[in-house]
Amino acid sequence: MKATVHLWGLNGKPSIVSPESVALFWLLNDTQNDRNVTIVFSNNTDLSPNQELPLLIDGDKKLYGYANIARHFSAEETALEMALLQFTQDHICVLTQYQLYLNKNNYDSFTRRVFAYLLEWPLWYNTPLKYRALARKRCETLGYFGHDDDPEQVEQPNAELDGLVQSKAFKLTNASKARGEELLKSARYNLQYMSRLNRHVVSWREARARLDKDSTAADFLLWANLFVQMELPDGQLVKEQLQTALGPEDYESIIKRLNDCSKSTSTLELRGPFFAEKGNVVMSAYHALQRLVAA
Repeated sequence: MKATVHLWGLNGKPSIVSPESVALFWLLNDTQNDRNVTIVFSNNTDLSPNQELPLLIDGDKKLYGYANIARHFSAEETALEMALLQFTQDHICVLTQYQLYLNKNNYDSFTRRVFAYLLEWPLWYNTPLKYRALARKRCETLGYFGHDDDPEQVEQPNAELDGLVQSKAFKLTNASKARGEELLKSARYNLQYMSRLNRHVVSWREARARLDKDSTAADFLLWANLFVQMELPDGQLVKEQLQTALGPEDYESIIKRLNDCSKSTSTLELRGPFFAEKGNVVMSAYHALQRLVAA
């Protein structure tokens, strides 16, 4: 009996809203030569015990998350391989979350819109908002949040003051000032992102050099995250940063890997989701009721 792997995706390809889905799709196509796996782009997190994809269903067994599923299909990992995988999840994946959900240009131009193709209404509206809130929590280490006692925080006029001030020129000036401050904050966050991307990728590569293997589960997860970051609207800035951090030779090596993975034809069985596997309103209500009864 074939195992079924549920991923985020569309038209036979994994979606870059989920670097884990991209990484697992690439890993399975590279390693599962017996083709004993079926890929389903269900885009339905309700199927998973932790309400996240990717998800593996193999008989009565359910495994969720890239690391758990990768270990199911891979040979025993060394301590260094496990450490690299954990490092990628803790640091590189967080940077991708920032780019997908907290980088304003990427979120408004791509992430928010692509969910309209992946999900049915009203899920396509609520889901990116939910993931954006989660990304805020995960990206606290980037200094994304301001605090009430932060001297750089600007006090916004309250409703009473706004009602008293009728000057159109004042309102336009205030709005322009707010936009300028938002741009400065965005630039600061992007600089923090670039600095961390530089440091984490260089550290990862230095540790990876100690492994005598062509590819590991950690490699595919790193490649997928870098691929996603470079495919987003602000991806050119990421490419320039990686070129500077890695040098021409290492950068071209990674780009070749990404091209090979992203352009290769899938060797695994692909099928569309059954009705019970789809993320529609009916099934979402059914799964919500099940969770309520089980609680």
